[in-house]
Amino acid sequence: MEITVAGTGRMGSAFVKRAAALGHAVYAWNRTRERLAGLPAKPVSLEEARGLVAVFVADDEAMLEVVDKLRGDAVVLMGTYSVEATADAVRRLAARGIPAVSSPIVGGPGNVERGDAIYLVGGDRRKVEELAPLYSQLGKALFLGSAEEAAALKLAYNALLIGVVAVLGEAASLAKAYGILDKYRDLLSMTVFKDIGAAYLDRIFSASQGTFALKHAAKDLRYAALAASRRGLPLSAISAVKSLYEVLTALGRGDDYYVRAGALEGGSA
Repeated sequence: MEITVAGTGRMGSAFVKRAAALGHAVYAWNRTRERLAGLPAKPVSLEEARGLVAVFVADDEAMLEVVDKLRGDAVVLMGTYSVEATADAVRRLAARGIPAVSSPIVGGPGNVERGDAIYLVGGDRRKVEELAPLYSQLGKALFLGSAEEAAALKLAYNALLIGVVAVLGEAASLAKAYGILDKYRDLLSMTVFKDIGAAYLDRIFSASQGTFALKHAAKDLRYAALAASRRGLPLSAISAVKSLYEVLTALGRGDDYYVRAGALEGGSA
């Protein structure tokens, strides 16, 4: 299969490597051409995109700009986008006779490259059925009816993950302030929170930049709040977490690893 990847940040680059390892003919585009160096893909322009086009650019604005320019047989929106922008992209592509699928990913670049990421798939029914064998190669897939449902499911998941990690960071900081962080870790290991503690506590207090920036988490929470407003839901708790991430981004911490949000105090680590 011919696959063009539009956007080669961490996730897009991992997808290029996975698709190439599976034996697909891979092409790639990035606004900064230097970011294509070393990837197992042939550089192309958006107008030269071939086959299935997987879009990984960062946000709604960039995605819609790319959608309006690219060519290809079908488009799969693999980044995390708002429900409104996803629906808009599907309409714009349909007007040009290009079937579209929303397929945001649960997992990080390592999951994508290893083949154990989860793909949330919804959109053009015929195209989704055609792509089912590809998804079985890429990782796990959860199939939904529409592109909007797939986009909403990813936002609901990310809102939960980001909120939980923010509260964990603040709670762990409280334990650390009293010199009982190790006991806090022990306590979590005895409860339903053991997997969350094991997965995130060390990362919260490390200096690692990780693979998902705080500013992108703020964007996802904003999209989740917008999706909720369409259905008359207030999302009070999620809106509070959104405000935390937005404030930290405004304080210049937008490039920090998102898991550290709850452990950042007054804009300093």
